[in-house]
Amino acid sequence: RTYTLSDSGITLSGMDIAINGTSLHEGASNDFTISDNIITFINSMWDDSIIRINYFVVFGTTAGVSLLTSSSLKYATPLMLGEILGIVEDIPSWDDGGEPTNELVGTGDDSTTTFYLDKKSVVSDTYSIYYGPDANTLTALTEVTHYDLDNDTGKLILTPAGVTLISTNKIYAEYKYYSNGMKDSFIISVLARAEKEVDNSVNSTFTDGTQTNPDYPISTEIQPTEGIFEDRIISKLKPFLDIESTLDGAITDSDATISLASSQGDDFPSTGYIIIGSEVITYTGVDGDDLTGCSRGALGTTAAAHDNLAVIHSNILFISNTMEGSEVAWTVQPWDTSMYASDTGLIYSYKDSDPTPLSRIDVANRIKIIYLYGYNTVPEDITRLTLMFAKRSLIQDNIGKAMLAGRNEFRPEMFNADLDEIGRVINAYIVLPMGNT
Repeated sequence: RTYTLSDSGITLSGMDIAINGTSLHEGASNDFTISDNIITFINSMWDDSIIRINYFVVFGTTAGVSLLTSSSLKYATPLMLGEILGIVEDIPSWDDGGEPTNELVGTGDDSTTTFYLDKKSVVSDTYSIYYGPDANTLTALTEVTHYDLDNDTGKLILTPAGVTLISTNKIYAEYKYYSNGMKDSFIISVLARAEKEVDNSVNSTFTDGTQTNPDYPISTEIQPTEGIFEDRIISKLKPFLDIESTLDGAITDSDATISLASSQGDDFPSTGYIIIGSEVITYTGVDGDDLTGCSRGALGTTAAAHDNLAVIHSNILFISNTMEGSEVAWTVQPWDTSMYASDTGLIYSYKDSDPTPLSRIDVANRIKIIYLYGYNTVPEDITRLTLMFAKRSLIQDNIGKAMLAGRNEFRPEMFNADLDEIGRVINAYIVLPMGNT
């Protein structure tokens, strides 16, 4: 078997692969090998095995294109950080007096493709490029379709479609830039590190649930049993997110498209798992309020017909009652029949509905949870925390530069000015690492 990672042409670091909770070892004489972004498994595995792949990407450049962009950021934007630092200037500028006008970049000649803005270090997502016979008659160009811009250098490259569209008209630009010459790619990398520091500090993560098909993180977690008197299971990652809906129309046991209640398709991730009754279903896309590319009876469950308004959940609990030392056989637990879960990560298994409850404590691989997790909003405090972490990172860099240059104007009390606010925000959102006891 092989598996193709979504990232390609990049450097991988720190890869960890586990099947049904058992870690694998890299190497042709071990469990798997990897070439570029293709993983080849040496040993056979069951069709319903749960494979978890964790890896880090070492961001850099491929063919001169930055792999880490502003669209990768979740909590704050480069413009926010630039404004806080007071290093952002505008084109057109209101500082020169008179009526501001867009910058004249150059004039097309039906062949030239490369132009340069007057200023480099352009801030992500702040620029617009136009063309027209003069500054008062302008039409916007479309990035990628008509041009590409290197933010760090201000280099504007027209596509063939852009060259044809502009013809012999003039090219104009409006944008913001970093007045101290700091590169946009560096600002993005600082914010990316700050976001990771936020997640590590609060022991969770944040996703903008108002976006269409939010990219919530998903975890597959294997736990040991807690014994016959324990009916509570606590997920390691919190908050526990469940996306709930109902069927809009009955379905058969073979339908590959599942219709959700009106206006609820946007709430579900673009791919993932759902459970209806005792059936687990995977889907590969969302079209309006329809889940598409559905594979029925997934993860060892049985495909079944379901009535109109049947309840749909996005998170799944399995329990195994097989004896210690035997092959694990998972049984799905239907919501509100055999289990219930809260956003605190607390899952209740209804013992009265289970004729063979978990009877022995601490038997490995007897509870499996597939679940979405994290906060479903990005509060203003988290954006603020990200910016404070990013600012401190830049200050540390400047301190290092000053020390290497033999300067000693650093004032420690200024570096620690944000600590009280940082602590307050972390304490408001931190998720305690509680587990089963």
